[in-house]
Amino acid sequence: MSQTLAGALAGMVNGATAWMKPYRRAMTRTLVANRLTQRVAVATPGGVLYIEAASGRSLHYPDRLYEDEPETIRWLDALPPADNLWDIGANIGIFALYAARARGMRVLAFEPGAASHAALVRNIEINSLGDRIDAFCLAFDTAERLDYLQMANTEAGHPLHVFGAERAARPGVRPHFRQSVPAFAIDRFCALFRPPPPHHIKLDVDGIELDILKGGAATIAAHARSLLVEIEADAAGRAIRAFLAGLDFSEDAAFAAQGARRNVLFRRVAQNGGDR
Repeated sequence: MSQTLAGALAGMVNGATAWMKPYRRAMTRTLVANRLTQRVAVATPGGVLYIEAASGRSLHYPDRLYEDEPETIRWLDALPPADNLWDIGANIGIFALYAARARGMRVLAFEPGAASHAALVRNIEINSLGDRIDAFCLAFDTAERLDYLQMANTEAGHPLHVFGAERAARPGVRPHFRQSVPAFAIDRFCALFRPPPPHHIKLDVDGIELDILKGGAATIAAHARSLLVEIEADAAGRAIRAFLAGLDFSEDAAFAAQGARRNVLFRRVAQNGGDR
């Protein structure tokens, strides 16, 4: 229904401007599109968040904020406001924005997709959160390099992109465009630029989670207190668990027992054998 109606309305605008000269026609249609850009409000414990819809997919995140990943919200709600959050794979920034607005946290948000990064920056702007969130258009990996983000869809908000090798993020999902992206190892990024260190990391990427963690082993060991990682119950998931165990992180079983659909929470193991 929405697609049909949108097509009909677009046809009306195109017809109403068809008589104009090319430049004026293009300008008028662009102004109409700009004035129809949707901005939706989402209530949070720290006040209202506004999300601007750069694409139809962008509307999914504010609409489903509390339903799709309730465990992410539960984790964020428990984080100390004075701590720093790194959101790796931030997309249009819904969780980075929530952490900054609802918890007052300092957030570094990393999103390599150009359109999603632009939407992330715009959302930071319209929420006046530029003093709490820094957004970077780059990828993380095991080392510094230039490579391609294999993109299933280039519109803002779309997931299932793969950095590096040309492969499907999921069966049946093939990339149709590749975007040039610079990559850093987290440890090298920190050594070069001295950013606020990650006390907590949200890691939501497709397929290179372990490489990112390996590239940030020293930083994670030195600063991180918890990591929320989207992993599957497969060999890759087992490898992530084993790697983090080697850095003295253990899976939070009590957190999982409360309900975790997609994400696994790891906490640093204290020297006395308990979690901290």
